This record gives sequence, structure tokens and C-alpha cells, in this order.
Amino acid sequence: MEQFNKYLQQFPNYTPEVFQVALPFISKKNIEAGSYFLNHGKISRSLGFIEKGLFRLFYLNDGKEVTHCFCRENSITTSYRSFIKQEKSDIAIQAIEDSTLLVISYESIQKLYNSSIFWQQLGRIASENEYLITDTHNRMLNDLSATERYLQILENDEELLQRVPLNYLASFLQIAPETLSRIRNKIMRT
Repeated sequence: MEQFNKYLQQFPNYTPEVFQVALPFISKKNIEAGSYFLNHGKISRSLGFIEKGLFRLFYLNDGKEVTHCFCRENSITTSYRSFIKQEKSDIAIQAIEDSTLLVISYESIQKLYNSSIFWQQLGRIASENEYLITDTHNRMLNDLSATERYLQILENDEELLQRVPLNYLASFLQIAPETLSRIRNKIMRT
């Protein structure tokens, strides 16, 4: 819980009281690697703060998995569209590593929003961050070649390359695993 408290402290209007108010609404959930926090077609009834571990968010396109993003420690994960609208999700959230989440239900978030301006601002900022992540990924896919996409991850987030299996990374970069292997081998030779 201390990790979550530190995470909250970065936001405007934080006070120790806003953390204390949230405690009764938080539960801890352990998820084994390969298991799901959310399956396709289910309603996202909670969001999770990742204390430990790594998740991938993916959707199906003609039966093929397309990784939308990776979420790791000290971040919040959910299918935002499903969570906000309380409708079935087209996104699945799968643990890549054994993971631990602090989970808050949709109903509890609504109560926290009503309890203080802090929680309202946190919800807004989390939504804005989700938009920025999605926009950045879309621009990367549209504006960069496959090699440039890989190089961008190599330069900006090398730790991710150590933690994510090659097939998931290829899906995130929207290239075939064989293409990613060729790109990696070419870069390693230069």
C-alpha cells in the first residue's frame, strides 16, 4: 500500500487523508503470469494499481492478437472504455509476469470521486495519460518504419525489451516476429 500512497502523492491536492479515505475500498489481488485481469467480452468493473509485475493490453483483429500497450509497476491498468461506460470490453488484460494489483471497483471510484476534488483530478489525469499513451503509440505506428519503431523502444525503454516476450513486442510494434528478429539481428551486427 505504501507504493500506492507514494504514487498518489505526485498529484495535486494530495493529503494523507485522501489516502486513508481510499483504504476501505482497496483489495489486493495476485495474478499469475499468463492469467487475466480482464477477459475479452467482460465488463471492466475495477481498475488496478500495479504494485508488482507487467501486463499487456491486447485486442483481437481477425482472430489475431494485437498488443495495444504494456503496463507495469506504479501505473494503473483497466480497459478504460469499458470501465467508464460499464460495457463489454474489446480489450483483454493479461499478466506477463506474476503480478500484484491493488484493485478498486467502479462503484468505489464513484464514491471516491464524490469524496474530494483530489480523486476527481486523479481520474481526469489518469484519463489524460491514457489518451497520451494511445496517441503516442498510434503516431509511432503511423509515422515510423518497423526498424525506427524498434529503435525508439531500444532507446527509450530498454527495460521493456528484457521483460516482454518477442511475440508480444512484435505485436505491439505491429510487425511479424520474424521481421522483428531480422531487425534485432541487423542492429546487433552494426
